[in-house]
Amino acid sequence: MAEYFDEIKNFKEENPINIIVFNIINKIKYAHDFTTAAKMMKENNIKLEDIASRTIRLSFIDFIKLADILIQSKGK
Repeated sequence: MAEYFDEIKNFKEENPINIIVFNIINKIKYAHDFTTAAKMMKENNIKLEDIASRTIRLSFIDFIKLADILIQSKGK
């Protein structure tokens, strides 16, 4: 029982950036919506480095597509 209370006492809410990155990755992996994912990144000030360092679920091809869309949208 003491272990249970120790775990509750030491509980920390998940980092909000991780939740945003998770939502961005889901847009890419399941909806194949790179444009919305890039928009979410801009709105939340998330960098490609944040995506790369927080997930292994994104394939290299998907990562490159996302980078291309971010580069294209930078000129707008």
